[in-house]
Amino acid sequence: MRKNVFITFMLAALLLASQTVSAQSSDQTPSSDKKISYNMINEYGFFVGGILGVNGTFVNSIKFNRTNDLLGIGVGYSIDSDNGQGIPMFLNYRHYFDRPRALKPLINIAVGTTFNFWSRDYWLDETYYGDYGYYEPVRGHGFGLYSTISSGFKVKAFSFTAGFFLRTSPIYNNAFNGGIDVKVGYTF
Repeated sequence: MRKNVFITFMLAALLLASQTVSAQSSDQTPSSDKKISYNMINEYGFFVGGILGVNGTFVNSIKFNRTNDLLGIGVGYSIDSDNGQGIPMFLNYRHYFDRPRALKPLINIAVGTTFNFWSRDYWLDETYYGDYGYYEPVRGHGFGLYSTISSGFKVKAFSFTAGFFLRTSPIYNNAFNGGIDVKVGYTF
């Protein structure tokens, strides 16, 4: 009888131990699958329309709840024919369409502001300032609108987007400029 109690006790301990190991392994599975993940996206390209220029942007984004939606904050550097140099700062939303293939379509929306700074020479009209014309440096800075809506694709870490931009120019009393924006990028 003592032998039967001992065997029953050992079987109960073994069953309890296996349930504990099973519960621990099932508890670790959801925590190993991240609910929030970080992405660093850097993109470089050109834009053409009312103005012509090149830019580079860096977006720090977070992917929530294992979806294909990323929300981020971006900063960059641009040089264009109208405003000279600028630093765009913007909020960014990006969505990757779920497909079983390596090539995934995406949409990208960015809205924010650009801090423009420049030092340019302007030809002043000779009839307005006397008998001769001359160059006078004009220095200034200001904030303007920065917005982009584009679509494209992603293959692994490489991305390509093309779309439309809308910006304002503080040098011309915030006149609107729009056109085509094309960028290639890499995601970390």
